[in-house]
Amino acid sequence: MSFRLILWLVGTLLSLVSRVSSRLRAQAACDISVTIATRDGVSRTYLFRERRISSHPGIEGGSDCTLIFPSASVGARIFLAPNAVEQIVEGITSGNIEIKGLPAIVLWFYEMVMGCVPGRKKRHTMPSAYTRADPNSKVADRITREPAQNTLDHTWSGAVRQRENLMMWKVGQGTPAPNKIKGFRHVVDLPATTTEKSS
Repeated sequence: MSFRLILWLVGTLLSLVSRVSSRLRAQAACDISVTIATRDGVSRTYLFRERRISSHPGIEGGSDCTLIFPSASVGARIFLAPNAVEQIVEGITSGNIEIKGLPAIVLWFYEMVMGCVPGRKKRHTMPSAYTRADPNSKVADRITREPAQNTLDHTWSGAVRQRENLMMWKVGQGTPAPNKIKGFRHVVDLPATTTEKSS
């Protein structure tokens, strides 16, 4: 199957499901863009805006994450593989697959796509109390709810202090991961992106 067609089908599927699935809209909480491309000219950009998803052919200049496969045939083979995430990580590590932006976005995007594919095992839906606030709850007045934020406000000193204790944050800032398993192929050190070097 043509990789161009696969990317178009993914965009159409995400667009349709984002209109009816509260789970997908909950995942698409941030306004970002993801581009999947190949070195031989196939590309598609997925836009996440106000919890809706759309896509268009071509490369978006300011994409939050761009994943570039060496060719359309390789892209199709990897994208449809059961172990696609493993192959993408190995490709990035070896330099066969190029990534610009945050690698975590690729994993988030792929998981979202696979969650929408018909025929896959459906995930358990959490009770509505876990997905939306209940103002009539006995503890509603004890729960502080803040709007979604792209950056952490430095005036929230307690939150900033706790963030500095998170291992994921420390490793993201360059601290070596303690007790890291050596030679485990799912744990790799990616080279710093241009954005990370300048910050």
